[in-house]
Amino acid sequence: MKRILNIIIAIVVILYIGKVAVNTISGKDKTIPLKPGNLSESIDTYGYIVVDEMVINSPINGEVNMLVKNGTRVPKGKEIAEVVSPNFDKSKLNELNSVDEKIQSIKDDKDTNPYAKDIESINAQIDELNKEYQQAKDKSVLNSLRKKIDDLTSKKEQIIKNGPSSIRNLDDLYSQKKQLESIISNGLYKIYSPEAGVVSDYFDGYEKMFNVNKLFNITSNDINAIQKEPTEIKGEVKQSEPILKLIDNYDWYVLSVLDKSQSQKLKEGNNIKVEIDNDDSQLLDGHIMKIYSISDNLFGVVIKMDDAYNDFYKKRKVKVNITVNNYEGFIVPNTAIVKVDGKYGVYKLNNGIPAFEEVDVKAQNSESAVVESTDGNLKMYDEILVYGKDYLKK
Repeated sequence: MKRILNIIIAIVVILYIGKVAVNTISGKDKTIPLKPGNLSESIDTYGYIVVDEMVINSPINGEVNMLVKNGTRVPKGKEIAEVVSPNFDKSKLNELNSVDEKIQSIKDDKDTNPYAKDIESINAQIDELNKEYQQAKDKSVLNSLRKKIDDLTSKKEQIIKNGPSSIRNLDDLYSQKKQLESIISNGLYKIYSPEAGVVSDYFDGYEKMFNVNKLFNITSNDINAIQKEPTEIKGEVKQSEPILKLIDNYDWYVLSVLDKSQSQKLKEGNNIKVEIDNDDSQLLDGHIMKIYSISDNLFGVVIKMDDAYNDFYKKRKVKVNITVNNYEGFIVPNTAIVKVDGKYGVYKLNNGIPAFEEVDVKAQNSESAVVESTDGNLKMYDEILVYGKDYLKK
């Protein structure tokens, strides 16, 4: 009898060792140390860039030349482009440059410099008075302006008479300069920035639909109308056609259209992360300004961007990934999570023996989950079974 009992015990031990060996070989008893991690819940969709921009149209028919690079921020009053008429005599520019050099040479002469400054100042005053004279209608005002102009002219003549001979040349050069500038202005129009901003000559024709004044009223028809991306304006242009725009680089927005279930994951005022997918993907900070209904099941989400985007001045429709939530905790493989008596948990090894530990599953994707211990018993580097579900079947 004792011999039979020993045989039975030996068989049980062999079977158990065999089972453990099979489990080990198959990886069923594989463990991993608990480590902190995070999972993000995000929405992949398209975004439409909306900027605060000022469109500048061509004053004449001609060829446009950009004088600054696209994407450059310029101050107010900066010369940024020129439009050249087809009939423009470019030789007049060379003549003007030659006259300017001669004027500068006289002004640089120490002996003539004081006289040159006086004449330059008087000429500027006369020009301003002439402008006022052309606009004035009252007879007494006209007479007063005429007297001031005559007095300044007499003063200038006295300076020229008493000064060196080069001063007489200077006044002639100023007259030539004025005539050449008048001729050139009829064929060459210089464009100056009316405000500070980022210069762009990229247009798509949707500037009126997608602007900050209509930001909360963009419709599904507006969205569906977008069929192309902005392109550069180059070469010949017609009068009143757009040639460039100034963009406020501090205020720009991304408008995304989401279905109802997606929009419910967002809340006005929340800070979010937006990744714009292009050749150089950028993860940017922003916050949700407005969520509004576009149709029965579509909602517009207006995101005010806090960070700069390199290509914002030349893009309209971009692929975006909007981070809705970011969950932190212990990250474990999905295979480690089991359900016992209606509670979710993992198996932790205590002195080599698996023990069930309840967890709160905060987020999950196809491979992993972020969990949190419900009672605080799980600690960093605790060993847990990778295949908890398989352990249940033992």
